[in-house]
Amino acid sequence: MRIAHADDDAFLNTLDPRVLLGWYVAFALLPWMFYDTLVLGSLFAFMAVLVVVSRVNRFLLAVLAFGMVSNLAFFGAFVWLTGGDARGAVLSLVPYNLKMASISLASVAVFTTMSPSRLSKALLSFGVPRRFTFSLAYGYRMLPVLLEEYRDIVHAIRLRSKGPSSDGLLRWRHWAHLLKIGVRAFYPLIFDVAKRSRVTVEAMETRGFSQSLADPDSRRLRLDELGTTTRDWAFLALSAVFVGSLFWLRSTTFLPGLR
Repeated sequence: MRIAHADDDAFLNTLDPRVLLGWYVAFALLPWMFYDTLVLGSLFAFMAVLVVVSRVNRFLLAVLAFGMVSNLAFFGAFVWLTGGDARGAVLSLVPYNLKMASISLASVAVFTTMSPSRLSKALLSFGVPRRFTFSLAYGYRMLPVLLEEYRDIVHAIRLRSKGPSSDGLLRWRHWAHLLKIGVRAFYPLIFDVAKRSRVTVEAMETRGFSQSLADPDSRRLRLDELGTTTRDWAFLALSAVFVGSLFWLRSTTFLPGLR
């Protein structure tokens, strides 16, 4: 749930969110400009270092790694079963998977370290309507609350309901019972979300939220905290040097066996 709360110690969270979003868009498009495996591997290594510096949750990294490896393994097994060259098929997919992995690591590094309030302010500075930016920040803040509420509802239903008398083969009755409880827990959660949303809307309207949408002073007040620093320019300069090194690496014949 780090995504729902500001992580002030994260390196990327100390940068200007506008700079960070622009950097993310550039590096999300950059992998599609290369087809060289060595260049894409260097880009992947750079993103991996950035993820380590950003202290991204290991569970998310494990999910990404499992998806990448399982995709290659499944495709190779399918080609092998159909009588094709499994090794050649897997090697042909490596550049594409490196591109997707680099983009995924950049997304995880940026959006799991940037606080929702800073993200909404950056979008607001780009001209995104304030209603959307507020909804985005509110959704991120409410996500851990709703998950905790859902867990409490599931526990309450389990305490009040009777489990199956026998688990059955491979405990299928037990798992079916848990699945039924999980589905039933969504109904009270929907009513809870509606109640919380109504209370939030009433509180925001009481404070004059709708009137502040068209007030330029309110928008300026929210964006006063944004500003670039020496760290932002140093980060952009380092990224530009790295991009230049990628283009240089593409034009050389260094390590031809890895290309």
